[in-house]
Amino acid sequence: MGTVAPAITRVFPIAAFGLVYRRMRHIIVTLGLVAACSSPSTPPPTKPDAADVKSCAVVLESRGATGVAGEFNDWAEVAFDDGELSLGDLPPGDYAYALVTDGERERPPTNTFTKWVDGVEYRALRVGDCAVPEWRVESADISVGRLEAEFAFVSASGGATLDPDSIVARAGAIDLPTMVDVETGRVSVSFELPTPGKYTVHLSASDVDGKSADLWLPMWFENEPFVWQDALLYLVFTDRFRDADGSGGDQPTGVAPIASYQGGDFAGVTQAIKDGYFADLGVNSLWLSPVYENPDGGFIGADGVNNFVGYHGYWPVDSLIAETRFGGDEALHELIREAHARGMRIVFDIVLNHVHEDHPYCTETPEFCATTCVCGTPGCGYDEKPRECQFAPYLPDLDYRNHAIVQRVTADVLELTRKFDVDALRIDAAKHMDHVIMRTLRLRLAELEAQGAAPFWLIGETFTFDRGEIMQYVNDTELHGQFDFPLFGAIRGVFAQGGSFRDLEGAAAASQREYGKHYSWMSPFLGNHDVERFATLWAGNSEGGFGNTPDLMADGTTEITQWDLINRLSMAFAFLLTQPGIPLVYYGDEVGLAGAGDPDNRRFMPGTLNANRQELLARVQQIGQLRGEITALRRGGRKELWINDDMYVYVRDAGPGEVAIVAMNKGSGAQTAEVQVPSALGLTGAMLTSRNSDRSARIIDGVFSLTLDPWEYVILTP
Repeated sequence: MGTVAPAITRVFPIAAFGLVYRRMRHIIVTLGLVAACSSPSTPPPTKPDAADVKSCAVVLESRGATGVAGEFNDWAEVAFDDGELSLGDLPPGDYAYALVTDGERERPPTNTFTKWVDGVEYRALRVGDCAVPEWRVESADISVGRLEAEFAFVSASGGATLDPDSIVARAGAIDLPTMVDVETGRVSVSFELPTPGKYTVHLSASDVDGKSADLWLPMWFENEPFVWQDALLYLVFTDRFRDADGSGGDQPTGVAPIASYQGGDFAGVTQAIKDGYFADLGVNSLWLSPVYENPDGGFIGADGVNNFVGYHGYWPVDSLIAETRFGGDEALHELIREAHARGMRIVFDIVLNHVHEDHPYCTETPEFCATTCVCGTPGCGYDEKPRECQFAPYLPDLDYRNHAIVQRVTADVLELTRKFDVDALRIDAAKHMDHVIMRTLRLRLAELEAQGAAPFWLIGETFTFDRGEIMQYVNDTELHGQFDFPLFGAIRGVFAQGGSFRDLEGAAAASQREYGKHYSWMSPFLGNHDVERFATLWAGNSEGGFGNTPDLMADGTTEITQWDLINRLSMAFAFLLTQPGIPLVYYGDEVGLAGAGDPDNRRFMPGTLNANRQELLARVQQIGQLRGEITALRRGGRKELWINDDMYVYVRDAGPGEVAIVAMNKGSGAQTAEVQVPSALGLTGAMLTSRNSDRSARIIDGVFSLTLDPWEYVILTP
């Protein structure tokens, strides 16, 4: 992916971050991002008479600092002359530097590109290649069902102009008509879109000297604009979800079936998309387990006894090729096309902490792959040395204090995102890496969004119950959010292990308080691929990852036999899917799949559902559908209205007319609550009606009375 010019369609405000980076006569205010840019930051005020041409000169302008030292001047402090410093014609690349004030070098702020040098983290000055042309987005809009866009071809420093015969413009699978002004290098598009969906613009052309420029701009046309808080996320473990071709998977010698390939494939996920399985759940975003090609054969697991294969995807041997066992690139492209045609977002699971030892990063550039102590061994605990330790001897870490790795990995992730037209990234093992890699990715994607691209979502995984540690990686220039492990623990403690609703409210309130403005970007969940299943925790019948843990929900072909488990799981889902943020459903939890630890918690998804599973699935489908229908359940604030150990009432409030009240009783007998309703909700005299049952309640003098039977939950709206 070529250099992307930042801040084209919107200008960042000036703030006291110290530096402005200038190309040509235009100043780019970057909040310290110091992005590589060799074209004007904003379009000229009037239509130009000639095409824009890059300049190779780099000029820094001070905003408060007295000097600067960096790799571009051998770290000699140079004072700004009347607030400016010319660096001449720098070769393209990333240069570490520090602003200096009164002889003191600053530490880099958290909202800028950075680079590690000799164990110290500095700002990074990103200088693009002035010898190649590029595109700039002048305007791009798709909101009314018509793609209206104008692009500027910025010539390389030699001044070679656009070759109009070389232009190729597409939006998804559609060839776009273009209007070209060769003298100014402007290319315009005006096209009526046939249906709502994703229309990613690909624009390429060459100058008359044969040097090419490419642009990638993901865009959506939707009747109701999507925000990520509207998402209901589903984790698809591809190998364990659905086997479309009936292959059954590769079973190497010496690997138990539960730790080997079981035949799930991309085509199986595509089938589920087409037959409406996800839509029936209210799911509109799919998190795919890592799609990378993984190694052949088995490798010893963390237990030091059993062999595993890379069915899970977390041992990449190629960062740009989809797993051939799952159908390869074309099958994955088809999956994503079918999802996008239905308005579904695709989230890729990105493995940045490590690679398999057979990955080209290691075989071609051995210094990229650090061999350190293995996590969990004496003196090398997961929390003791989170950045230094590696997960297995054959999974070397990537040391992001080597800037070459940051550059290579960033380029590959962006290329993978572009290749498969991905909408969001889930970052595995966030706490095991330096911030520089996640920050670099976020800022590069922000450059794309500044040109008009659809917003990306970066969600991280930091397996900890410490909210402070989770928030170390969440900010405006790193991760948007993380999975809420503290709330996960409380959900299980209440619904699977008999805890008090007061504990659950305490956990929800703590998350709301400590995550602050990022709360709605977090992902609450009740199960994932790293812990035993809810059903097994509740039953207390684990036989270990390679044991024979019973699946109680598998009993009862035509008769429901597991009412207690169904009630608990469905109420847990009723809580989960009515919380702020972006809730996660782990495949199989919606049908009560059992499983102890890894790999038993990754059993194959049942193909035929018995009465137990059908009952639970129907309940989860109903709740998921209601989340999609009721705006307050997706975008509203959250507040407890009434609580005791076994009954809980809370409200989701998205503003006037957009209110939902959720109530649940997990006690052994019927309970009645007299619920005080805040006047600010605007519900005076309103009749509340349950959207999932025949319950109703009238608000009289600011109070309504509600009686619920054991294990009954209701979602009430006025």
